[in-house]
Amino acid sequence: MPVIVVDDDKVLRFLHVLLDPEVPPDRAAALTDFLSFDIADVDTWIDNVRGSSGPLYPASVRMVPDQDALHAALPEADAVVVEGLAVGEAELARSDGLKLVQKFGVDSRNIDLDACARAGIAVRMVRRRVNGAVAEHAIALMMAVGRKICETEGALDFPSLRALGYKPALFDTNHISGANWARVHGLKSLQGATLGALGLGEVGREVAPRARAMGMEVLYYQRNRLPSEIEAESDAQYVSFEELLERSDFLSVHLPFTPETEGMIDAAAFARLKPGAILVNVSRAHIVDRGALMEALDSGHLGGAGLDVHYQEPAAADEPLKSYRNVVLSPHIAVASRAHAIADMEAVVSNLAEAFRTR
Repeated sequence: MPVIVVDDDKVLRFLHVLLDPEVPPDRAAALTDFLSFDIADVDTWIDNVRGSSGPLYPASVRMVPDQDALHAALPEADAVVVEGLAVGEAELARSDGLKLVQKFGVDSRNIDLDACARAGIAVRMVRRRVNGAVAEHAIALMMAVGRKICETEGALDFPSLRALGYKPALFDTNHISGANWARVHGLKSLQGATLGALGLGEVGREVAPRARAMGMEVLYYQRNRLPSEIEAESDAQYVSFEELLERSDFLSVHLPFTPETEGMIDAAAFARLKPGAILVNVSRAHIVDRGALMEALDSGHLGGAGLDVHYQEPAAADEPLKSYRNVVLSPHIAVASRAHAIADMEAVVSNLAEAFRTR
């Protein structure tokens, strides 16, 4: 029976259910529940994936939470699937039978590609469709806030617009265009604007080309600067955190939530942020300090915010962020259809199965 060692990411736990007949029933039930509202027949999908996996099913799937656990599991491993855990010479030396290192994503900085090549071990990547969907949502939030789409939705008459504080009046169309007779001021376009990408990892690299396609300049900051070839692929310029805040018209958060990133966007960061800038967060709520966010909105320094992740899920009925007209809140739906998640898993399983068929 193949032994597959898997980084214990919540999404990668799909592999535990798909490939290991000894998976705990509660985990299998949780996956079915996770997919069921969007996928008509989860059991049939699972059966189809197993049927297409050839010698890969059944397998013993070993979920490992950290680097030490990875080291302990490697001597028996036939394949490794990682998101953030490192695979280099030290790890390869622990396994004689490793056939494949599968990266769950396209950022291979945690894998020593040269060491794998020297050892004759294949490395495969998968461009995650879910990350593309999240990037789409980030762009959608920028547009929704910048164009005041949610604020003005349905305000098609003078009384509705006046209730919002605008002063609508028709233009003389005998001489000029009638566009924006609602006289909604302060509308912001992506075209010609500067995007500050806080993090240019898996999601950030999906946001950047979409932003460039909309005519934006892309800046980025993260703790470690990326290699120049990756910057060129994303057409993104590395700047300091302070410069990112000062130059961004739209600031989009793509960092993981860690003790170092918790509260990273605090009162000092908001004070430094370009006046009128719009914040978008599709990562984790607590990277942005909640009190500082509300103070920045109250002062008018922050032009608005689009948030798909929240400080409490589900939120309280009286969540105060709901009261701001220039804040768009979506209920953690950036990942979009579950079809993206199952396609990502099918790609990983296909790569694993190919490795076992060809060795």
